[in-house]
Amino acid sequence: MVWRSVISILLISIFVAIRTLPAYAGNGTAEALANISPMASLALCGGMFFPRHLGAGLTFGAFIISDILLNLHYNQPLVNPYSIILLLVFSLLFMGGHFLRNRRTALVLLGAGIGGTLLFYLVTNTAAYFYATAYERGFSGWLQALTVGLPGYPPTWVFGLRSLSGNLVFALAFYLVMRPRPENVDVCATTRVA
Repeated sequence: MVWRSVISILLISIFVAIRTLPAYAGNGTAEALANISPMASLALCGGMFFPRHLGAGLTFGAFIISDILLNLHYNQPLVNPYSIILLLVFSLLFMGGHFLRNRRTALVLLGAGIGGTLLFYLVTNTAAYFYATAYERGFSGWLQALTVGLPGYPPTWVFGLRSLSGNLVFALAFYLVMRPRPENVDVCATTRVA
C-alpha cells in the first residue's frame, strides 16, 4: 500500500509539472503543450481512488500550487474569476469521482474521463466567451469560443483534444496503479476455472 501512495504522489507531482512547466519553458513550448494537462482526470481519480480527506488535500493542493505558479508567471492576481471557475469545475469532477468510487472499472473511468473533459471544455470556453471582449456577443460568438477561438491562436477544439488525450493517459496510468486487485492471484485463477 505504501508504494501505491508514493506512486500516486509522484503522479500528482507530474500533474503540477505538466500543467506549469510549459508556461515557464517559453512561448513555443507553452503553445505546443497547451492543455495537455490532465486536470479533469486528476480531480476525478482523486475522488475515486483516495480516502476523501487525503484525496481532497492532494488533488486540490496540486491544483492550487499549479494555479498559483501559473498566475504568478502570467502576472495575474492569485485569485481571479477564471481560477475560481476552474476550482468549481475541479470540485464537481472530484465529487463525481467520489460518487463513482464503488464502480472503479476501467470502462467507468474512461467514460467519466471523457465526460469530465467535455464538462471542463464547455465551462472554460464559455467562461472565455464571457471574459474575452474580442468575442462577438450572442450565439455565434459563443460558438466561436467553443470551436475556432480567437484569431492568432490555435482553435479551441485543438486544445480540447489535447486536454482529452492528457486526461485519458493520466486516468489510465492512475487506474493501473490504484485499481482494485485480488488478494491472491491463485485463488482467483482457481475460482475462474471452477
